[in-house]
Amino acid sequence: MKHLLIALATLWILFQITSLIGLSNNPSGVTPLTRLAEPPAVHLTDPYHNAYFFLLGLASSAGLDPGKVGYEIWVEARETSDGRRFDYDKPERLDLQVSHPLGQAFPNWDTEDPIMAFRDKNAPVKAWTSQHGLLLERYEHCLDMSFEDRGFGQRATPRFAEVMLAHRLYIADGFSRSTTAGLDRLNKELTFWRMVLREATTPDMTVAAQFVVQDDAKLISRMVSRPAVDKTLLLTALQLMVPLTSSEYSLRWPIRHQLAVAGRETQGRLAPAKDSLVSSNPERDWLIATTQLPDNAFAKIEHPRPPSFLGYSLGSRQTDEMYAGYYEAITKASGTGEGSLPTLHQISGNVHRGFLESLVNPAPVEPDWNIFRHQLMETDARLRLASLQIQLRRPSGTAAVPTRLAEVGSQYFDPFTGLPMLWSQTQQKIYSVGKDRLDDGADASFDITAPALVGLSPKSSTGKDPQL
Repeated sequence: MKHLLIALATLWILFQITSLIGLSNNPSGVTPLTRLAEPPAVHLTDPYHNAYFFLLGLASSAGLDPGKVGYEIWVEARETSDGRRFDYDKPERLDLQVSHPLGQAFPNWDTEDPIMAFRDKNAPVKAWTSQHGLLLERYEHCLDMSFEDRGFGQRATPRFAEVMLAHRLYIADGFSRSTTAGLDRLNKELTFWRMVLREATTPDMTVAAQFVVQDDAKLISRMVSRPAVDKTLLLTALQLMVPLTSSEYSLRWPIRHQLAVAGRETQGRLAPAKDSLVSSNPERDWLIATTQLPDNAFAKIEHPRPPSFLGYSLGSRQTDEMYAGYYEAITKASGTGEGSLPTLHQISGNVHRGFLESLVNPAPVEPDWNIFRHQLMETDARLRLASLQIQLRRPSGTAAVPTRLAEVGSQYFDPFTGLPMLWSQTQQKIYSVGKDRLDDGADASFDITAPALVGLSPKSSTGKDPQL
């Protein structure tokens, strides 16, 4: 009897395994997840006119075409490393290389009075723009190009060190000439990078685009917090500091990119990457450090590999459908710009995944996209705060600042709460509560803050601030 029970149990286990293997080796190859991982259509057929490739080759030698170099780097990565790494080590690909961290490369950017710093004769702006003249020329040309992210389904991270330095020097050089020139450049740059944010299909490009937009918003915020501000700056900056749209918030394609990479690894077309490998390349390390992402940010959005037996995947269709439903839900939620993303448990509940799969993988891993979501929300908060700084400078008959913040309209509310931005009278700052959603009294360590000079009521003739 004992041997019979053992034999029956063995047969049952083998049946479960063969069932899972049969489900995972779908002859059609079409599963709910593979449908989500299908690449986007390619519209820019001439790679040399795509800003994506131009940015890849931005630091190449003076005698080379950055677009052609970037395209060669991209093709080579697909052929030699299966899209895992862009090879910048070959001769002439990094002749314009910037080796210093961004903050050290151009420290004048973060001063409290940027315009004065940019125009200071003793400041290094002129020297830096002269030294990196070709980089600036290429960057300005790139801003006029169309963009299509061709990194979909590849792990390789573009090099952004020279791109970000060029971004800051380009804006600083404009304001060193005149306020109008600086604003024209800001308009041109924000138009380009917000297009990149909408078109990005990879997490790397999404992070880079939101960084530039936020960097410009913080610069404007410092400019309009000065006691005396050019009226042209106030009027134009108000038009530039527009809140993010749903398409700029959407994580649809970065999520699908992660699925495409995971699908290739599961099917054996790409060696699987462990957490240490996900962030091991220097280009991604630089991006993480510069944008202040957690070290494991990219590891946390990896789609989990299903358990395997003798080289066969033991993932079931139920699990695929569970994750497909989850990704569709967070994709939809990411475009709303409101609140945190739903959790896997909230979407899937208690999905029946089968005894054997539950045994080898009892707790399904949930990729955490909230890190990238919160970055976008912070960028949006910076844009809204900069706009509110300008609007609060206008004289108003409304005495209380909180009332003015409530009356300005929901498009300028705190994206983290859906409520009006907060006001600290003691610090003279307006602020968002940030990702912890706690009011920390305008403590910049936790809240997202901006100084606010509040315009007096036209009826006030005593010089006393009417909101006090």
